[in-house]
Amino acid sequence: MRKEETLLSKWCDRIWLQMLYIIGVAMCVVLFIYWNEWEIPQRVMGLLTVFIPLHVFEENTFPGGFYFMNNLGQHSDEPTVYPQNRLTNMITNLGAEIYFIVLLSFTRDLATIAVLTVVFFGIAETFVHTKEGLAMYDRYKNKGKRTIYAPGSVTASTILFGLSVYGIDWLIKNGLTIGQFFAGVGFVAVVIVGLILIPFAFSRKIKSKTFAFTDLGYWAKYEEKR
Repeated sequence: MRKEETLLSKWCDRIWLQMLYIIGVAMCVVLFIYWNEWEIPQRVMGLLTVFIPLHVFEENTFPGGFYFMNNLGQHSDEPTVYPQNRLTNMITNLGAEIYFIVLLSFTRDLATIAVLTVVFFGIAETFVHTKEGLAMYDRYKNKGKRTIYAPGSVTASTILFGLSVYGIDWLIKNGLTIGQFFAGVGFVAVVIVGLILIPFAFSRKIKSKTFAFTDLGYWAKYEEKR
């Protein structure tokens, strides 16, 4: 650990990730137990709470390095420092998992809105990872990069996007009102604004190195060639 590292800094390093993965396993058990009792909207939201830790694992643990790519995309001149740092990373990802678990408890009464939220989330993740993957390919194509793969791309374009497609199919069969549509937009906006944009805004202003990342994960091999 870093010298005189605070408890919060230690938590934002790897501990919260381990906690998230444990929660993911627990939600997998819950999904298994209640699968036959739940309707499709609850199953879809339950699957999302299992898939998010898998997605975060690809972004942050293996191969890791999503934050570096994301900060470059945000035009940061210190991509290991801001706007995404270890603190905002924890707030965004652990916060999203807890948020969707809470939403799962209300999914039975908010079925259409919950499914729409899952649909928007999966499509947004796939779009972001594809966009940033293309940008990173352009950055490193002269350094040996041959694909548009980026940390998080596989889980985003397969399980998260697949869940969105399944959700769209359910919405087509069950209908959707304008009010439900905008409610779904609002539920996703809570994640985007409350768990991403606001923490990023503070980080961009402060530019503190206290929660800076110490490795580049997947991108280290390419940066070494620069």
